[in-house]
Amino acid sequence: MPVWTVLLGALFFGQPLTRRSSLAALAVVAAVGLLLADELGALAGRPIGVAVMLGAAISWAIGTLMMRRAQLTLPVEALTVWMMLLTAAALWALALTFEPWPRWQFSPRMWGLLAYGVLMNYGFAQIIWFSLARHLLPATSAMSVMMVPLIGTISATFIAGEWPRWTDGVAMVCVMAAIATVLLPPAFWRSLRRR
Repeated sequence: MPVWTVLLGALFFGQPLTRRSSLAALAVVAAVGLLLADELGALAGRPIGVAVMLGAAISWAIGTLMMRRAQLTLPVEALTVWMMLLTAAALWALALTFEPWPRWQFSPRMWGLLAYGVLMNYGFAQIIWFSLARHLLPATSAMSVMMVPLIGTISATFIAGEWPRWTDGVAMVCVMAAIATVLLPPAFWRSLRRR
């Protein structure tokens, strides 16, 4: 998603393709490659799934670029709530049309994780994300979203008992490098060059 934001921003939205954003995009590509290394066999032969994932990433990138330019009449918080409610309604309609009816036989742990996802990820985090998208440069806000797989990889150890592989560790370093590349102020990079 961040890579598409950088590329589409440079091609269609007049965003400068700087060395910092290019380096961050390359670090993200390396991280995604490492995280997907074990999944490539599962993705092979499933072109529709790959196309849907790419389409979602491109849509997210375009939304990020447009969010910064939108002339809003609602506060970001209200806009986020309405967007989430309308999206949930559309997804429920699609799920009812194409998926079997769920059994709802979740364990208490599963209900807790579901509540956490709704309240924290789709409630609190989305409001923060849209505020970032409105106030930061697109490449910066897009790279900041890479904290999600970083936190997911670390928390999977505690929540699901999944231990990271060496490729996950290297991918986490690449993600941190990408985030640092766009978040550290230009003066920091200039001071490194002088040394």
